[in-house]
Amino acid sequence: MHKMQRIGDTPGSWRVRHDRIPPELVDILYSLTRKLAAKGLGPVSVARQLSSEFMLSVSPGTVRHWMVGDRKPQQRNLFKQEPSPALSYVMGANIGDGCTLTDNWIVKLEVTDFDFAETFNTNMATLFSRTRPNKILVRRRAGRLPMYIVKYSSKQLAKLLRLPLKKLLEFAVVFPRDFLRGFFDAEGHVDAGVTTRLDLRVGVENSDGKLLLRVKMLLKELRIISRIERKREAGTVKIIRGKAFVMKHASYSVVIGRIADVRRFAEEIGFSIQRKTQKLKDALSIMATHEARIRPEMWKRLYSKAGGEWVRRESAPFC
Repeated sequence: MHKMQRIGDTPGSWRVRHDRIPPELVDILYSLTRKLAAKGLGPVSVARQLSSEFMLSVSPGTVRHWMVGDRKPQQRNLFKQEPSPALSYVMGANIGDGCTLTDNWIVKLEVTDFDFAETFNTNMATLFSRTRPNKILVRRRAGRLPMYIVKYSSKQLAKLLRLPLKKLLEFAVVFPRDFLRGFFDAEGHVDAGVTTRLDLRVGVENSDGKLLLRVKMLLKELRIISRIERKREAGTVKIIRGKAFVMKHASYSVVIGRIADVRRFAEEIGFSIQRKTQKLKDALSIMATHEARIRPEMWKRLYSKAGGEWVRRESAPFC
């Protein structure tokens, strides 16, 4: 019997579907299947032995293909481990707490913005050279916004995303615009301050000061000037799309405040999330076409405050 780490708690608890076979098992499963077939065992007997030995469930039909040699166990979610725009975006979203890594090597994004989920899904499919991305799942709960879920099984990617930040950034920043867009999609915000004038800022919040310092440097390389501010103290409450969260750690924010730099951010990086893109476009349009004294009024024609956040009026015309 092979001394392999078992998958699952009981025989058959892990199913060979969507080609999710761990790389270390591919050659072993195929070789053992061919040996058992040479001894005269049929597909059902081979499938049972594989189930007992590796605690996985594989259909006799699949085993039959392995036995005759017209198909081998495959790994779909593998990629050439080198920098790429898709990998930089995925890393940015991951570093920004946009996705999670499970113990069974699942990389999962769970967000309230469908366009964020769609962009992440497209980049994952591109990374794995797949013609079609996975289906985006939806979880609905009463009184809550729907959650859009993207899931991929890839031990290779999950292990890469678990590297220390310094090592991870060596891959990610080769394509800085893609990395920053993924990070701003996950953690970014567009803030409009309305008093006697309209103020506009773009920022990104995180509790890792070293990460934000690197983000600030990357923005500077793109000729976008920003500053780092202390945002929230540990124990304070943060509202995200109407849901309250208690901050476990103090957080900081990279803030882009000068209008020229905000415009450059919109041109060079931007967001994949439509509501953020639209808010940024609306504010920049008002500032470009109206005098300072009437900008607050024009803004309030487009947006109203809801739960402490400026939300676009449904009847507002698009700029």
